[in-house]
Amino acid sequence: MSQSSSSSHSPGAPTESVSDEYRDSLGSREKKDQIVQITLDDGAELQAWVHSGTGAPLVFLYGLGCSKAHWKYQVRHFQDMGRLTIQIDYRGHGRSTLGSIKRPIKIAHLVDDIAFALQALKAEHSIVCGQSMGGSIAMKLAHDHPSLVSALILQGSPGREPFSRMNIAAGYAEKFMKFLTELNRKSPKTTRFLNQSAGKIPFIARELVRLQGFNGQLARTEDIDEYVHNFFANDPNLFYELAEDLHHFDISKLERIIETPALILAGAQDHVVPVHEMRWLAKRLPSSELEIYPHGSHCVHLEDPGQVNRRIAQYLKTYNL
Repeated sequence: MSQSSSSSHSPGAPTESVSDEYRDSLGSREKKDQIVQITLDDGAELQAWVHSGTGAPLVFLYGLGCSKAHWKYQVRHFQDMGRLTIQIDYRGHGRSTLGSIKRPIKIAHLVDDIAFALQALKAEHSIVCGQSMGGSIAMKLAHDHPSLVSALILQGSPGREPFSRMNIAAGYAEKFMKFLTELNRKSPKTTRFLNQSAGKIPFIARELVRLQGFNGQLARTEDIDEYVHNFFANDPNLFYELAEDLHHFDISKLERIIETPALILAGAQDHVVPVHEMRWLAKRLPSSELEIYPHGSHCVHLEDPGQVNRRIAQYLKTYNL
């Protein structure tokens, strides 16, 4: 395993026609997953989708405000390759119930939930793929439960508090997020009302997301619409509770260095978790490789799934994972 190696992928952006053809071919094939309900100690029920296959399980964790659809192009690709894949909705998200957990919900709660689920599924030594906050959860999982994780695939994942480091609105993103998290703490009903009101004009949210979260020239409008729809379908109070907890996240302050092998995928045009933050992360994961996509945004795995899938497959093959 190389020591925090870094490389940049292809000198230019791929053609849109290639990406469209690739994505259409994936979307045309229906997959049959086994749906598993996992009951936690506090009564929460996590829903997992397990697709049978060979090799170490590939576990896909999505980001803050997202859904399992966020990894759809990778999941389908590796299912086609015959790999065992697992997707899990976090508690209070998607098809999983919240349970009687004491609020506010924290990253550590989700880490423990995923660990419990993987143990229930007998999915030890998994390769855990995390996008954005999903990668933060994956890193904490590798730290707290190393026997469950044999490798990490981290795409646009913050290794420390992300909001003050975003390249969005000249620093106002952090102030706005702090305002909303404090509002959510004091008046969760108001936060829910604001979220419902914004959800009635989704085209505005779509264009904001297109500008700041995606490469607008490569991203499909239907993929952005799907993200926006799932964002507003999530519980906004949970969103801001987790966002507030991310303010305290920092892998450099964990008890131990995370020695787990990791492939880090970064977009040079990522405004949410800028590339300098991904370089910072790579320096603190001693068994990591950093791949930078010049055309990539925070969601390069959706914009250019062909290149991302090939890089992940190459990594798995190289290290016999």
